[in-house]
Amino acid sequence: MKHLLVSSVLTVAMAGAPGVGDPYFPLDGNGGYDVRHYDLAVGYDPASGALTGHATVEAVATQDLSAFDLDLTGLTVSRVTVDGAAAGWRRDGGELVITPAAGPARKAAFTVVVDYSGVPAAIDDPEIGTSGFVRTDDGFVIAGEPHGAATWFPVNDHPSDKATYAFHVTVPNGLTAIANGTLTRKTAAAGGRTTWHYAETAPMASYLATISAGKYDVRSYTVNGVRYTDAVDPQLNAPEYRPRTGSRLLYSQGGVPAYRRLSHVVDVPAEGGSLSFWGNLNTADAAYLFVEAHTVGADDWTTLPDRDGFMRDWAGSMCDGALPFLAHYMTREADGTCSSTGTTGAWHGNSSFNYGPGDENEFAFDLAAFAGKQIELSITYAAKPPGPGEDTTERLGVFLDDVTVSTGQGTTSFEDDGDTMDGWTVADDSGWKSIPVDQVPGAGYVITRVLSRQPAIMTFLTRNFGPYPFTEAGAVVDKAPIGFALETQTRPTYSPDFFGYEEQAVSVVVHEMAHQWFGDAVSLERWRDIWLNEGFATYAQWLWQEQNGGSSAQHNFDGNYADLDADSEFWAKPLDDPGADSVTEFPVYLRGAMALQVLRNRVGDRTFFRILRTWTASHNGGNATSADFQATAEHVAGRQLDDIFQAWVFTSGKPTLVD
Repeated sequence: MKHLLVSSVLTVAMAGAPGVGDPYFPLDGNGGYDVRHYDLAVGYDPASGALTGHATVEAVATQDLSAFDLDLTGLTVSRVTVDGAAAGWRRDGGELVITPAAGPARKAAFTVVVDYSGVPAAIDDPEIGTSGFVRTDDGFVIAGEPHGAATWFPVNDHPSDKATYAFHVTVPNGLTAIANGTLTRKTAAAGGRTTWHYAETAPMASYLATISAGKYDVRSYTVNGVRYTDAVDPQLNAPEYRPRTGSRLLYSQGGVPAYRRLSHVVDVPAEGGSLSFWGNLNTADAAYLFVEAHTVGADDWTTLPDRDGFMRDWAGSMCDGALPFLAHYMTREADGTCSSTGTTGAWHGNSSFNYGPGDENEFAFDLAAFAGKQIELSITYAAKPPGPGEDTTERLGVFLDDVTVSTGQGTTSFEDDGDTMDGWTVADDSGWKSIPVDQVPGAGYVITRVLSRQPAIMTFLTRNFGPYPFTEAGAVVDKAPIGFALETQTRPTYSPDFFGYEEQAVSVVVHEMAHQWFGDAVSLERWRDIWLNEGFATYAQWLWQEQNGGSSAQHNFDGNYADLDADSEFWAKPLDDPGADSVTEFPVYLRGAMALQVLRNRVGDRTFFRILRTWTASHNGGNATSADFQATAEHVAGRQLDDIFQAWVFTSGKPTLVD
């Protein structure tokens, strides 16, 4: 009989590590398990700021576990179970250390349930600003990068452990809850509340998980199979201006080009006279408010200076010929500039986006120069197409109220008293109009216009990067104290500060939507590779400019390469290892985009865009590193690209350009 020697290995259950081993944030995430799904039921009381939570975490052990951690900052834990049995737990800083009654064996699935409550606290970081759970005047927003998820639920808070999510958000009736993914239903809850249910079925990094709650103007629509949901704080859409007196004001309306006169004939006494009105200007670089005057029957047109110097002699580029009548007041000089004198008079005008005022101001004019004459006064709004370097945003125009003429002729507040204009005439029906306050355009007009361009941006992005990786899209814009935008999966969150200028705002939206491919669908394995998120999204902005009549990506590269000296701090660290304090700083974004342009130049456009589409397809739903991207690029290009990646990604210093 043969004797077989049988060896047995005794496995010993051990506690999972309190971090995943990322050197940038050593205690982010945890070892010993992988999360597959989070089911998060939270309730919120806006009055107290208190959050209640019931988190169900479905995971698989990667070792025999005697104990394991979840990340949780603040908040009070009241109960923990593992697979339905009460578990021991303790707090250790930002760690919730759980000791189950029976530890899961390696490869075993297990379920953790945590009940918790408290007032979540935001993270105030001097490098990235306010993040995590951020309270607003009527609710909250959540922007979790890099480790803000732990401010509101127990989590394995590192992007290497992606999971699917379900959200059940209970808030008072009248508030709306917005989360990642698809709104599956709404149900009534006790105490005059509603529960909003969302499901995100695509794997998601924890810092991208979000809920926003508050009063929102919500617009939902479907384009090319993608469901968009845009939620905008109604305070941002409130009427931009209100009447000083009564219930109406006069509005120039916007549009380009425009020349809109509001005119009245006035008999100026021998002792002189005056004109005044209150105005709010919402005008671009190439749009002005001014007061024209001429003697009735004479061609002595001029514009009037005002008492407080709002109307200035700077003419900008208004003499380019788009508005021929302005030749009365300004002349193009040989060097292309506009002088402030014309064929009959001088130029005095105001553009709020050149030098103010943007708030309500009283404009007052002395009519002494026309003493003893009958004159025609015109309050005029003029706008021409913007020139190079000028604001391209289509502004609202000008709002007027409480016009006072010292003679009494034309004194009015434009009320609906049978003659709202009180003798003032307009050149055509498309010009000045007396409108009630409920017809005053909202302040969020740039937000509305920019978000309406998301389907067009989506078409652009899919053409360059491949199919959109999700079925939901949209945006949340809340009046919250965050100074950044974040690519929260399927529904980016934006500070309203980005929506001052339309093309700049569009560029930001392009950036955050590009992250749905680069950062969301294909996520970081470690934080040092943040350029795989930010460099790619920045390059998407360059491509948007290039493919929509702006500067080419090469032009952007050339300008930045020339401007950044070799001894600049910009080049001091490798792109793939910027340091924990620099994961949101300038080089990660810009040098990342520059590296991609170098790669594009080397392999050519056809291969370059095939590399990007292969990258997003092959790593969709997973995590990757800089080395993985090099491998993808070399595989698609069919050649080694070591010199590019060594110079632009893996080493510090300003690279030398090679043909």
